Amino acid sequence: MGRKKDKETDTIKITKQEGIALATDPQPFDDGLAQLQAASDHLFDLAQHGSCQITAYHRDQVAFSVKIELPIEGKIEDLITDLIFQRQEVTSPPATDVPVANENESDPASEPVSTDLVAADTTPKRTRNRSRRTVAKKPKRTAIKLPSISLPKVSRSFLKHLIAIAALLIITGGFLFGTKLVVDAYNAPPSYTSLIKKGDYLQAGKLYPNRRDDVRKVLTDQSNIKQLVKFQRSYPNAETAFDLAYLQHNWPKVIKTSSQVTLSQKRQIELAVAYVHTNQFDAAELINEQLKSKTLSEVIALGYVRQKDFDKAQKINDNLKDSTIKQAIEIGKKYAAGIDAFNKIANDPQQSAEKRQQARDTVRTFEHALSTLGQSRSTNS
Repeated sequence: MGRKKDKETDTIKITKQEGIALATDPQPFDDGLAQLQAASDHLFDLAQHGSCQITAYHRDQVAFSVKIELPIEGKIEDLITDLIFQRQEVTSPPATDVPVANENESDPASEPVSTDLVAADTTPKRTRNRSRRTVAKKPKRTAIKLPSISLPKVSRSFLKHLIAIAALLIITGGFLFGTKLVVDAYNAPPSYTSLIKKGDYLQAGKLYPNRRDDVRKVLTDQSNIKQLVKFQRSYPNAETAFDLAYLQHNWPKVIKTSSQVTLSQKRQIELAVAYVHTNQFDAAELINEQLKSKTLSEVIALGYVRQKDFDKAQKINDNLKDSTIKQAIEIGKKYAAGIDAFNKIANDPQQSAEKRQQARDTVRTFEHALSTLGQSRSTNS
């Protein structure tokens, strides 16, 4: 179904935003979809999550309102189109094969019947003025007498007892059947959905072993480290170990377990981030050659800055043209120059002991500032 053909909305409003920051005033439909798509793509690159309420208007009337979780797989436009299609299915009248009567024809069941008309003529039309015809008489068939069968007579009291016993059996059977249904329902295990809603993740993993990956995904998406640790302890799994290590910022373990899991696009980004945090920038760049993630490129460039490898950082930013990275390179160069200058003072025997100590303190301060430059941006990736 084409969206332009069946679009029922003129404007769209994005409210109750979590993890995103878009305009909350009503805006043109296509502009709102474009902003939502950009926000979804950005959250996907950052491996983060968000949500918002979408309210669509058609001629100032609410067409539909729904909450969506971001990022989503596919296009926002396809999601909205499906919502519009579902709304049309709900509001469209059901098809019928029964022919509709002519509007000009009166419904005999709905019109009052005239009693005068009924009283005027009660003679069947077929009997009026009929011509007399001679009807030939058919010969009578000879009756065949069947042998009589005598059945034993059953007393009325015996019949009553028989009916009472049958009724009792029926009632007893119904009671036992109903009791069995109640007992079976009572003994039936809780559903997977109800266990997840109650937060009983270990029980869900026990009763539904085929859905343990689903439980792990729920906990990972929620960043529920505490429950994920318990789940991994009860049901050890390499996939869970990788996700848990990333949430705990255990970068060496992320790299170690990466060879044991299926590296989806999300996990490739997480592995590259782990390489950055362990100063293995070349490995991170190698992964990003396939991903071509702008966010990951920014993280790698900032990592080079912290390592005083300003040429490689500048090479990456030649393509990105990011003002934040440009500023980080300039500040990083100043920190590096300051470290060199104060190191000379700290190692100069002609300087007093006090000045050498002050210089060493300044070097430590500058080195710490350089090592944490842009780190918050890398950690959030």
